[in-house]
Amino acid sequence: MSGLSGSPRPGVRFGHALLALALLAPLPTTLNLPGALAATTSPPLALSVEQERQAQRIGMKVGCPICSGESVAQSQNEISRQMMNEIRTGLRTGQSEAQILGRFEAAYGERILLEPPRRGVYWLLWTLPLAALGLGGAAWLRYLRRASRPVADLSAEDDARIQALLGERGGRA
Repeated sequence: MSGLSGSPRPGVRFGHALLALALLAPLPTTLNLPGALAATTSPPLALSVEQERQAQRIGMKVGCPICSGESVAQSQNEISRQMMNEIRTGLRTGQSEAQILGRFEAAYGERILLEPPRRGVYWLLWTLPLAALGLGGAAWLRYLRRASRPVADLSAEDDARIQALLGERGGRA
């Protein structure tokens, strides 16, 4: 008897249990739990302290292809670890930072770099904020200079007109 009034049939319970097991079985690998990744994690390559610092600096410039806005040095997923090992291998073989970043850019496109390159159209990304800041500063200085100028003296005729207007206003209020 199934429904709201009674318990489900034994076959339905077994089906629910299988469904729950099927849904929960891949959970440890999708959550990146340490026990689940121990078998698949590639160990980092051994480098000198300075080379490891340089690898971390380069890794902060390369974006994780899976994570949004996270670098491969920060990310804990397997592809980021492999990419960090590629960076370490490049440093071990004597490649420069530009060569390593160029290799990632060639493989994944310019979007893999977290810092846009300083060439071509990307120069606008670097120069427009500085130009806007300069123009804003120039406009502010111009405003301050105009605001700090002494007020021009009024002629006797203008002073008489102002007094007449103030006198008219005072009489009505």
